[in-house]
Amino acid sequence: MDSLLGDYEFYKVGITVREYDPAKEEYKNMLHLIAYDIRDSKRLRKIAKTCEDFGIRVEYSIFECDLSVEVFQRFWTRISEIAEPDEDKLLAYRICGSCVSKIESFGRIVRPCKPLLYIM
Repeated sequence: MDSLLGDYEFYKVGITVREYDPAKEEYKNMLHLIAYDIRDSKRLRKIAKTCEDFGIRVEYSIFECDLSVEVFQRFWTRISEIAEPDEDKLLAYRICGSCVSKIESFGRIVRPCKPLLYIM
């Protein structure tokens, strides 16, 4: 029996969290792992919000971002302008497609899904 959602099943309609295995994810661009340590709470909130706009939070200060080179550069410039170089730390690791398939994880990993649309 075919799904009633058809092509929309990809979007996980109605699901806001799901378990996942990072090695089995499909990435369209280059996967970037972003980590930060920000001293000031106001800057921390701004950087966290910016990271949420570009990726998925996998830990408190770690995000996975599936971004093209151009979008990554815009994102990196934006968070670099918020951070203070003498007080804060930002890290970005690029993970190539062949390395993504070798990611190992342990335990129940839950990834938040961005809602496609709200119906009221």
